[in-house]
Amino acid sequence: MKFLNFFGILLLTAIIGLSSCSEDDSESTEGFGSIEFAVDLSEASTLKSVEDINGLVISIVDVDNNIIYGKEELEVFHFNGSYIAGPISLREGNYSLTEFFLVDKNNNIIYASPKDGSELDYLVEKPLNIEFEVKTDEVLKLSPEVLSTESFDAADFGYTSFGFIVKEFFDFSLSTFTYNKNVMNFELAQSSIKITSDDSLLYSGDLKAETNTIRISDEFENYNIQITKEGFNTFHYSYSADSLHYYNTERNNAPLKIILVEETDGVIPEIEFVSVNGGTFQMGDELYIGQSDELPVHSVTVSDFQISKYEITQSQFIEFLNSISCNSDGTYMDEEFGVVSYIVNLDEDYCPVAYSDDEGFYFKGSYCVPGIDCPATCVSWFGANAFCKWAGGRLPYEAEWEFAARGGNLSEGYKYSGSNYYDEVAWNSYTSYDIAQPVGQKKPNELGIYDMSGNAWEWCFDWYGEYSSDPQTNPTGPETGDDRVGRGASYLSNDLSCRVANRHDNNPDNLITLRGHGIRMVKSAN
Repeated sequence: MKFLNFFGILLLTAIIGLSSCSEDDSESTEGFGSIEFAVDLSEASTLKSVEDINGLVISIVDVDNNIIYGKEELEVFHFNGSYIAGPISLREGNYSLTEFFLVDKNNNIIYASPKDGSELDYLVEKPLNIEFEVKTDEVLKLSPEVLSTESFDAADFGYTSFGFIVKEFFDFSLSTFTYNKNVMNFELAQSSIKITSDDSLLYSGDLKAETNTIRISDEFENYNIQITKEGFNTFHYSYSADSLHYYNTERNNAPLKIILVEETDGVIPEIEFVSVNGGTFQMGDELYIGQSDELPVHSVTVSDFQISKYEITQSQFIEFLNSISCNSDGTYMDEEFGVVSYIVNLDEDYCPVAYSDDEGFYFKGSYCVPGIDCPATCVSWFGANAFCKWAGGRLPYEAEWEFAARGGNLSEGYKYSGSNYYDEVAWNSYTSYDIAQPVGQKKPNELGIYDMSGNAWEWCFDWYGEYSSDPQTNPTGPETGDDRVGRGASYLSNDLSCRVANRHDNNPDNLITLRGHGIRMVKSAN
């Protein structure tokens, strides 16, 4: 060490090693490895105390000189004069370490690795840039040589300046799921993620089939998250900084849950119908006296009709909006009602539909409606009524809806549409993570109709009003009113709302509360 003391600097030994994860390590992800940094200062004569070093700052680029980590500050751990930081995750491939600093509590650089071609590069065996390779499921241990910055300036190390800005960051948790039709449940899934803001790439990597923790820069107003998986639709959504901070690991909230939906061929599916033979049933429910609008229970007879097997999907409703050249704000000159809104809340982050001059209306997806085969939502009563007329049908009357939801003449008397257990038939707040689901995944009812409990509220034609105790045949509701009837509940509802007898009223001009409202269509019997 006399040579080092003569120059008044510290020279550290270079160690570049490679070790593999053991078989007991956590589940691996193909194409994904990591790197760990270590510095040995056990013999450093210029080190005053272990408290001098507070962090490690690195910069890494890929083979195309894209910045993967730019002046990223890592926490360091001290072990008898050695300092260890990481591991950090990287895709399999070749990279270069371009900057390597050790900083004190005031973010002053006290040790640095000289760059190749600098005045001090001859004092180290491997000056920067140091090239290295990351391999799948392996941990690369990299220990660059560093020199004390005491008595030297940045130019001696090959840097323009030692000044840098310490960037704030935060960790948030995220999980991706796919639906397994064999077990009728969601499963954690592997996928790939890219996070951008404007033209800046903030993060790119693979997600494991677990709750993943992602470290991201905390200096942007919006974070565009794109998640891809082969065979599934690409998920993309822009989160505000505040909304993404909700999933900050320090807040101990549940992770951000993304549902990936299987790819479709892009063809707008035809509307399938189920024939319902007419019959007589008891409308309403005495079991839940607290729901006074379900009383009195009364006898109702309905004639034959056909009802759509599934709720109308996002793709079907978007086709309708573009076919009629609906205005970009969702309004339209309705032949019966004048200028009204067909789709609402387009500027809200939960609305999955957007408009552009090039594409017209298109499915952008949202955190609560991730797939184009989910039920249409944010649909006003006017939009639901107009869609049904455009498609050659009409909205169901409330009595028709309840008769079909109960299973018609095949009814087993279930509480929900097809079961006494809501988790078998209903996507509600308890089963859906407050996320709309592709239609037709839960168990159908006795008639083979899907999702009449949960997923989306379904508009009926009727004005909302009180029941009569008198027997009725093909009732159509009050002649006038303030509110229209909605039935079936949504992915945001509780279990009681999913009951076949439950009723919901909403003013067709109130556009604020239509987040979970959609469409089921009826046609007269052939």
